[in-house]
Amino acid sequence: MPFELGRPLGIPNDPVLQRRILLAALDLLVAAEGPVLVDFPDEATQHAGEARREAVVWACPVNFASSAADETDLDKLVSAFKREVAELRPWYDRGFQQRGRTAVGDFDPRSASELFIDFARGHTPKLVENQSLSVALRLAAHDLKCSYFEAVIAKPGSSAPDSITFNRWFWQETAAGKILKVIREKCLAETDKSLRMIGTLLLIPMSEKND
Repeated sequence: MPFELGRPLGIPNDPVLQRRILLAALDLLVAAEGPVLVDFPDEATQHAGEARREAVVWACPVNFASSAADETDLDKLVSAFKREVAELRPWYDRGFQQRGRTAVGDFDPRSASELFIDFARGHTPKLVENQSLSVALRLAAHDLKCSYFEAVIAKPGSSAPDSITFNRWFWQETAAGKILKVIREKCLAETDKSLRMIGTLLLIPMSEKND
């Protein structure tokens, strides 16, 4: 597939292209023999809907205070993070109501932010029964990032950013990205092997670990 990792059906919100991909995959079931390896036509990535979206430079529809992203003091960073989550929550809720679904799982924006704030401050986070802290941090990081994505595309007229654009914005311009970097450093300093593994492999993209 000529699509980036994590998007086996191409770009979001393009049902025409996604239907073509699914039909092409189903056609492989009638092959005379296997295994079957067939390339999806490269020109499909230039679907008209995608070309139109690529012509639009994405900008986050929610404007955060410019100083919030640059805070380094933990208390100030936590305050910025709380404001951010509160500002994005109505847009996340709007998107959920419109689509009737969400990629967010166990941790809604509030519970995810509370988990990270407690851990960043050295407090013992509240966990559901039989859930380890390392698993909770991993799931909450995924859910928080999903909630941010769903929030920023919910505003009318907003286009869905590609993953590179969204990741650059999330990790470099939001308090959420900065708080997760704090969480990573704390995990790496823990004696618990599972927390160190989470900090090493699963919280921050490799491209952001040297920031």
